[in-house]
Amino acid sequence: MDDDELFAGVRDCVVEALEVDPATVRPETRLIEDLGADSLDLLDLLFHLEQRFTVTLKPRSLERLARDRLGGAPLEVDGAYTPQALLAISALMPEVPPAEMTGTVRPVDLPRRFRVRTFMELVRRAQAGEIPHG
Repeated sequence: MDDDELFAGVRDCVVEALEVDPATVRPETRLIEDLGADSLDLLDLLFHLEQRFTVTLKPRSLERLARDRLGGAPLEVDGAYTPQALLAISALMPEVPPAEMTGTVRPVDLPRRFRVRTFMELVRRAQAGEIPHG
């Protein structure tokens, strides 16, 4: 599946889950800040993506991938991502400007950084079998 096809499918899922105008959805669009998504909308989006692309995605799939990259090392200390975890997560989300991935980032803050492209890449990784299911 090429990038245009993947984007079209993810865009359709975003439109369904968030009930937004398709014209407002671009790869760089932030789901919470630009489209007004909340945590339930993000769960609904995961459901739509799973159905559309026949993949399995979990709410913390990015963290699971980062944990695997860190050899199972803890991702957080005192409620914030460790510097190593933040680097691993940043590498998984190159669409997010580096300035948004510095300083103290708590797990609850991560969804504010999600772009449409974040979910495109999650689907791509799930299709490639890279997403842990546990």
